[in-house]
Amino acid sequence: MKKHVVALGIALCLASGGAFAASKKLDFEIQDLPIDRTSMEYGAQIQAFSAKVVGRKWVSEDNIGFVFYEINNPYRIEKNTSRVIKDGYFFNIHKYMYDRVVLEYEFSNSRQSRRVGFIEFESRNPGSSVYFRLVDDNTLEMVTSDMASSSSQQIILKKVDDFPKQPKDAESLDDKESGWF
Repeated sequence: MKKHVVALGIALCLASGGAFAASKKLDFEIQDLPIDRTSMEYGAQIQAFSAKVVGRKWVSEDNIGFVFYEINNPYRIEKNTSRVIKDGYFFNIHKYMYDRVVLEYEFSNSRQSRRVGFIEFESRNPGSSVYFRLVDDNTLEMVTSDMASSSSQQIILKKVDDFPKQPKDAESLDDKESGWF
């Protein structure tokens, strides 16, 4: 009995160690930036990013996808608006699971991220910023925070023509599809 308990304990330790090993540590740099920075100061990089990603579909191995839409800044001509908003480049970002929208980051202000090489998209909803970096013409990297240090907080996305269709689960299959007939 003791041998089985010890063997089970060792197996559990190895399994949990494997789970931790699957999540790798990310290397990144943080830079000091002013809190009131605007899109304009990083405008060339944001426009280069926009030219490559806007309107295109990006999907991960886990079927999580994103589409970016650039929107006009209606505050650019208003006099009593803060410089951060007035000088902003704005985007709507739709997050997909398979081919269905699951979350919308509406009216996201883009600016240089403290995480070197990334653009921060700060949504109107507090705490709902997302961070993207264009790796190459066909690859995007997204992290959940500028301090994300684990690969479990990272999504690698590839450019695709269409999002994958959501597979039908067994309950939604008709009798013929389920194999009853």
